[in-house]
Amino acid sequence: MRLIINGDDFGLTKGVTKGIIKGIKEGIITDTSALANSDYFIDAANLAKEEGILSMGVHLTITFLRPVLKELKNIVDKDGFFYRKPLLIPAPYDYIEIEDELRAQIEKFLSTGLKLNHLDTHHIFSIMDEKIFEIVVKLAKEYNVPIRRDFSLSNNEEKLFDIARKNIINTTDILLFQSGKAVTKEYIIENVDKCKEEDIDVEILAHPGYVDEELKKISSLTYNREKELEVYLDSKIKQYIKKSNVELISYCQL
Repeated sequence: MRLIINGDDFGLTKGVTKGIIKGIKEGIITDTSALANSDYFIDAANLAKEEGILSMGVHLTITFLRPVLKELKNIVDKDGFFYRKPLLIPAPYDYIEIEDELRAQIEKFLSTGLKLNHLDTHHIFSIMDEKIFEIVVKLAKEYNVPIRRDFSLSNNEEKLFDIARKNIINTTDILLFQSGKAVTKEYIIENVDKCKEEDIDVEILAHPGYVDEELKKISSLTYNREKELEVYLDSKIKQYIKKSNVELISYCQL
């Protein structure tokens, strides 16, 4: 078994960014994905490079703060902000705006000099609509990177998997996701025990970080991030992973 533990929301705030870096440098977090439209993203990218973290994914979003592009009309509210939840985005969706904005986020990420190693999506918006999923797959193919196995959380899983497979897009075999809950030591052990003897790639979707005042203003997910970070830094979990012969990898090795 090969295991990716990906810390979402890199660049969200200083506290979240520092927590993810600590988890990578001192714990079992193996990868991360950045919010390229966040106010702190450029500083976070520079900090990553200073710490020797040279590759990561882009955490594509159409539901967080403002877009990278300024001329969007249909997927933002009257004040120019993204709607906070996928279901709030007015339908029919403007697929041209969505694709243009997602590509702009990737290009902004690449402009920092960091290497792109995968794509995933904030609030898993890629599974809300088949055409939106096709856009994410199209971009993954264009930039030659894997995607997160978000489609495993969809009611339309088989159809979305067929789209990824036909486009020869790489992904993990299993995605583990605790919706609305912090990942615990027990959750990791339970799921690794099920898979550790298999020749498969597994991702744990993680939300580690430190809580700061900015995070409290812009995210409903706060102190669970600190609880998760403690798990990924825990010496017993590190020992358990080592004894289980689980290979910790990043998306670069997928």
